[in-house]
Amino acid sequence: MSDHDITYSAVMTVHDITRPTVLLTGPTSGIGVGMLRALLRHPARPTALDQARAAGLTAYGVSVDLADLSSVQAALAEVRALIEAGTIAPLDAALLNAGAQFTDRRRTGVQGHELTFTVNVIAQHLLVTGLEPVLAPTGHVVVMGSSTHRGKNASFNLVPDPQWQTPELLATADAAEAPTEAKGRERGGIAYASSKLALVTAAHVWAERLAATGRRLNTYDPGLTVRTGLVRDMSAFRYWVWRWIMPVMALHPKATTARITGRHAVELALCDTFADLNGAYIEIGVLTRAEQVTYEPERQRELMTWLDEAIAPFVSATDQRHPQEA
Repeated sequence: MSDHDITYSAVMTVHDITRPTVLLTGPTSGIGVGMLRALLRHPARPTALDQARAAGLTAYGVSVDLADLSSVQAALAEVRALIEAGTIAPLDAALLNAGAQFTDRRRTGVQGHELTFTVNVIAQHLLVTGLEPVLAPTGHVVVMGSSTHRGKNASFNLVPDPQWQTPELLATADAAEAPTEAKGRERGGIAYASSKLALVTAAHVWAERLAATGRRLNTYDPGLTVRTGLVRDMSAFRYWVWRWIMPVMALHPKATTARITGRHAVELALCDTFADLNGAYIEIGVLTRAEQVTYEPERQRELMTWLDEAIAPFVSATDQRHPQEA
């Protein structure tokens, strides 16, 4: 994902009220494609919208740039408008799949925060906050965790250990260029692992907040998912190795494919599995537990206070109400 990439969200529904309305971010590549295909149970078509329509669904594409909180705000308003107009029903499930990893830590989002942290944490917080009012009464949100939050040993040493800092420092990009390309990649890996540690920490609080209104939120950790576009920011050779050599790693029990991840995540989102859980951590389809540090109350309070302040300019009073109350 580059500085100017646009992520697409697909909102899918049908006129049969027994069928769910689902929002999926990042449905055009990698794990998102696996999720979309699992949702549709239909052969691939050229675009997400074509796939959904071919499966007999009504699909709405909403463009959103997760590097720009104003874009996230506009996308949320578009989804809310569809629901308030009766065009689609309130969301039964939201799969917040889209994320990013970069080969350095020098880039920033539109609002000036470090880009990895913007996409993987701040934008996700705005999405969860803004989606709550448009969720169905028993709506379910699934966010994407990562084994990288546990440290490099959990990611086959492919990603460095996360480095926890204050939220302000996590959101501050490196001012100076790394002395070598390898050091730059390391800084980018640290930024990714740290952002996932922050996301998993925030997810516990998101689940508590949603539970207050009868909704649920769980975290899905896909493990090492080979042949996705997550690392396409690296050099052409390294990306080629990732796409065409690394898939053999899918044979490892701690690795998987986009197809399997998509199936497991959709089953979780639509309550086919773990239907009664809230605030849980599901890893490659198995109920596990996030790292203990993510449950530390003081760390959670510090992070959520900062995130609430960061998104405050992009959250309207309307975002705080369920559409049925509008």
